[in-house]
Amino acid sequence: FAGEASWRWRMLLPAADRRAQRPGLAMAQIYRTLLREIEADHFKVLHQRVALTPLRKVWIAMHTHWRER
Repeated sequence: FAGEASWRWRMLLPAADRRAQRPGLAMAQIYRTLLREIEADHFKVLHQRVALTPLRKVWIAMHTHWRER
């Protein structure tokens, strides 16, 4: 589900636009990670809250920033 097209979106974005789109790419990666967490928890979103810690979000954003250099 969440991992199927995880890198296809990167191929659609021209390299020249990636630098300008880093904030959007970071948010996409954060949401993709959240979807993977929800999937791993068997989609129990009605019974419990699924969230990423602020530190993990920062790590994902920085990792995305470094990867898109």
